[in-house]
Amino acid sequence: MKILWATDFTRRAQDAGQVAGELARLTGGTVEAVHILAPRTTELLALGADAALMDEEAARSAEARLVAEARALEEGGTKAEAWLGQGDVAATLLARAAERGADLIVMGGKGRSALGQLVLGSGADRILRQAVVPVLVVPDGVTRLQPSGGPLRVLAALDGRPGGGAMVAFLRALGTRTACDLTFLRLYWPPEECRRLGLHGPRDFLAPDPEVVADLQRRLVEQVGTWPGVAPRFAVEPTWGEPGRRLLELAHERNAGLLVLGAESRRGWGRIAHPPVSDHVARHASEIAVLFVPGPSREQTVAGPPQLETILAATDLTPAGDHAVPFAYALLAGRGGVVELCHVHERALADPPYAYETTQGKLSAEARADLEARLRALIPPDAEARGITTHVTIIDGGKAATALVQAAERLWADALVIGARGRGPVLRALAGPASDEMLHHAGRPVLVVPWRPVA
Repeated sequence: MKILWATDFTRRAQDAGQVAGELARLTGGTVEAVHILAPRTTELLALGADAALMDEEAARSAEARLVAEARALEEGGTKAEAWLGQGDVAATLLARAAERGADLIVMGGKGRSALGQLVLGSGADRILRQAVVPVLVVPDGVTRLQPSGGPLRVLAALDGRPGGGAMVAFLRALGTRTACDLTFLRLYWPPEECRRLGLHGPRDFLAPDPEVVADLQRRLVEQVGTWPGVAPRFAVEPTWGEPGRRLLELAHERNAGLLVLGAESRRGWGRIAHPPVSDHVARHASEIAVLFVPGPSREQTVAGPPQLETILAATDLTPAGDHAVPFAYALLAGRGGVVELCHVHERALADPPYAYETTQGKLSAEARADLEARLRALIPPDAEARGITTHVTIIDGGKAATALVQAAERLWADALVIGARGRGPVLRALAGPASDEMLHHAGRPVLVVPWRPVA
């Protein structure tokens, strides 16, 4: 691992250097100690020859101190070298990291020097948004990631966004170089997840919800994948208030030596309206180093062909709705998969449905059995022979468009198939504003199958 250690010669920067050296030894890597001189001002340039002499003397002094710090790392068993730059601290640091092909930037945090302000001021905003390699921020007083020896205890927070793949890739590479005790964490806001999954009935928001936890843990496992020789743990917990504060609390509770999260890149109004979690963590982390991993750039992101494994086919059991069902099976022809055959029994629910229960208009056992039988009659006779499994689902309550989007989340559907130009509730949803709502919130492809009755 190539590590770039940024130092301004303060004690907190030297502490960060010890952490950089520890990581290099654990991973068989190298450290480049970097110090950046401030750019010359117009006032200094106006002094002429005297300014040049002062500038040269400052450079010689900084270079000597830098070489001494690199030599100290060498004496501790770390292969190290030094580099002196000049210019804007953030821009020069990022340019040097790119030039050297660095895997990691390490710096101290919570300082008032120019480098310390990278964490607390506008420089931090720039470096966390613009860095294309992970940035490790080491708080004042932290000199080791493994103070008690043993494997490196890592708590990695994922939020379900695609950019988390870069974090997983970095930790996978780290795990191949040194022993890690790794836990992947997903925090969730209970009302948001209950709405997403369409959960009904009273819920205890102060305790982990079994249905929400099961769904999010499955997503965590899928995102992380399997790791040869490593068995990461997974944790899903509800949170209220500032998620960054809860992340730091959990890191301390689990005695983690390293907290890992994504570096967020919102700008402008989006950054004001939704302050990044990374900002709070960078400002308030103490006694634990925090690794910020940027998501992949557009150039690095290569979209492969989509893999459709689960299709949600919805019908209101009218001829037009039933006509769309075979198209769901056609999407899986030749490779197999799962069709979630779904019908929505519309009825009014309590508001919010995850806080109260209402039984008015609820399906009887006989009515539900009749609907399930009608759905099963739509399954193509050769579906099983083609490797396609069918699950039948009756959704009892809610508006059709909303219920289908929520069902797609619960059932992990890769796409939705639905008929159009019918008179039933599901198909009417596609004729007005509800259709726009469904297509906007589906979060996956929606195949709308037109139906023209034979004259």
